[in-house]
Amino acid sequence: MTLLATEARPRPEAPRRSVTMLVPLLAAIAAVILGAATANVAQGAIWGLISAAGIYVALRLGQVGPDMVDGFLLLVGLVASTVLAVTILPAAPETIDVLITLQFAAAWAPAGLVCAAVARRHGAPPSSLFNVVAVWLISGVLALPAAETFETLVPLDELLRGAESAFGVAAYMTIALVVAGLGVGVFLAVIARLPGLGAASGLAVISLYAAASVGFSIPAVIEGFANIVNVPNLWPPDFGWAIGEGNWWWLPSWEFGAPERANPLVETIRMGIVATVLGCGVALPLAFYASTLTSLNRPVYFLAKGFMNVTRTIPDLFWAVILVAAVGTGPFAGAIALTVFAMAIMSKLLSETIDAADPGPLEAAKATGSRHSPAVRSSVLPQVLPSYVAYGLYIFELSIRASAVVGLVGAGGIGRVIEAQRVFYRFDRIFAIVIVIVIVVFILDQISAAMRRRLV
Repeated sequence: MTLLATEARPRPEAPRRSVTMLVPLLAAIAAVILGAATANVAQGAIWGLISAAGIYVALRLGQVGPDMVDGFLLLVGLVASTVLAVTILPAAPETIDVLITLQFAAAWAPAGLVCAAVARRHGAPPSSLFNVVAVWLISGVLALPAAETFETLVPLDELLRGAESAFGVAAYMTIALVVAGLGVGVFLAVIARLPGLGAASGLAVISLYAAASVGFSIPAVIEGFANIVNVPNLWPPDFGWAIGEGNWWWLPSWEFGAPERANPLVETIRMGIVATVLGCGVALPLAFYASTLTSLNRPVYFLAKGFMNVTRTIPDLFWAVILVAAVGTGPFAGAIALTVFAMAIMSKLLSETIDAADPGPLEAAKATGSRHSPAVRSSVLPQVLPSYVAYGLYIFELSIRASAVVGLVGAGGIGRVIEAQRVFYRFDRIFAIVIVIVIVVFILDQISAAMRRRLV
């Protein structure tokens, strides 16, 4: 018996993960930010030198395998961009307008082009190269508004009388944070074949920018929650007022301060039922018209899609305000507003589910000579029907929650009671109502979850 010798095959290289590139990415971003502290030295050339060195080291840490040509290209591109950036913005500008923003964005074009060239040398596809250049330009567009939002760059036309310009090292470091977080993040993601890395880096920068623009901060959140104890008449919740002459174990018998009127909690549930049935019923044919798989033709698709987007864009509270003015206060206006709200959500969810359905049965039904509507009804509807019922149960829960909001503008339900008690600062009664709503929603959630598990 002859034994055949087989060559030992090399072990395949383990796929690179985004976590392995996290440290190189942070190192590159830190280098660009620290280099920005030297922006006023040598007209920004030192900034570019440090940035190029940091990105080159990041490539080495990520085991991408850069060579001397890559390092030279990075050096030329980054130095050119930082010198242009410092030249365009030598001091605090008069104002942050479109012109100076576009000029500053153009300053980072050399860095984007060079990074694209390096990525191309490592086998990146052409579409990714375009993304690298585009993101570097976008980062330049966002850099100045971000520095203004973080208050490290104060334009001269916004200075208070007698105040001095705040432009300096901190402004350049903020600019570097935005540029590096977006541009360098996408570059490393492309060259390492890790799209999630660039998305995570960009999301982090945009989130910081958005948080600064709205004044969000963790200390402010902690302080805000700590101030809840200072709200007057908050504790203990006044369940005695909520129950009234009713039975504590039977929520529909609770009076909520008005035994002569209909129970607002029951009214809220009834509004949710009407809205769910009508809204989901209208959304069923609309979703089929708004799906590329089942729509009759392109004009019908665009009309249905446009109508769906319009109704989904307008919030339920706005619908309630308009309908209260049109038909008067009360649950009727709230039920109509919630019906539009339910229809918008259901049509969106169901149309996307229809798009993902298997087109094979529909094609087979049409191949037999069946007309479009019967073919859709017999082949696509059975596929999406369980999801449709599950979405309906979910929308019923949403309608109960939303009914408490639309009631604040006079559209009936428990919301009108909340608004009436808020006017008199009876937060203990509002707290009791909120607890009741939480209990009701929790019970409905458990029931609908059990039903969804049996349907899907």
